[in-house]
Formats: sequence, C-alpha cells, structure tokens
Amino acid sequence: MTSSGEYTVSETARAAGISRQAYYKWLNRRLSLREQQEREVLEEIKRIEKRHQDSVGYLDCNNKVTT
Repeated sequence: MTSSGEYTVSETARAAGISRQAYYKWLNRRLSLREQQEREVLEEIKRIEKRHQDSVGYLDCNNKVTT
C-alpha cells in the first residue's frame, strides 16, 4: 500500500491472482464490438438523463434508447 492509502498495481494483481503483464495486456486491449455497443448505449442513457434532469424512468429511457 502506498503512503496515500492506495494499492499498487503489483499488489492488486497479486490479490486477483494475475500477473502485472496480464493486467496491462487487459488494460490496453481493443474493445469487442459488444463492449463498444454497450458503451454507446450507456452514453445515450447519460445524455437522456441529463436532458431530462435525471427524471426519466426505466420505461421512458428504455423506449428512447431502443427507438
């Protein structure tokens, strides 16, 4: 643990049972098509919430995203 109370990459990787190399490979990977689509949907949901001042319910938001 660092002096600021945060864990190092080495400590975190060891706790997860992976190597630092595996962590950095995952961190720098290309996103799959599905991950890209999920990010786009999430960004659209955030835009809708912001436009409607966080007052959009699940059904309204779902209808706006899927149409």
